[in-house]
Amino acid sequence: MPEIATRFFGRLQVREEDLLTCERPILGFEAYRRYVLLPVQPDNPFLYLQSADEPALAFVVIDPLVFFPDYAVAPGDVDLAVAGPPDDWAVLVLLTFEAGRNQPAANLRSPLVFNRWTRRGGQFILSTPWGYQVPLPPLPAPVDSAPRPTP
Repeated sequence: MPEIATRFFGRLQVREEDLLTCERPILGFEAYRRYVLLPVQPDNPFLYLQSADEPALAFVVIDPLVFFPDYAVAPGDVDLAVAGPPDDWAVLVLLTFEAGRNQPAANLRSPLVFNRWTRRGGQFILSTPWGYQVPLPPLPAPVDSAPRPTP
């Protein structure tokens, strides 16, 4: 198992099959192609996309459907030779955090699309009008924590 240095967790052993390869690199970070997903906290929708080659490079990402249930990536916007058929995709979006803004913002225009089986993919720019800095709505409450009527 390879060992990588991480920004937030020190050195970690990762399985080779857990590494994601960006054949279409993240814009501005073309030199870094191998990443691993690490949880920010248990039971939290936020993940770190940690570079396997640069310890200081870690992005915060989410599954966009958690906050944007109508979000979709059109097959014509993705290189199918890299990411495979849509049924095999895992889609993530990068988050940005700015001082003075209460909520992070999601880059819905340029998602990361990876094939769940080959772990290959990358960043793709969509032709649809999704925004580059869409504020996240409040996190939906889990169903179990919803108030229940008393009998």
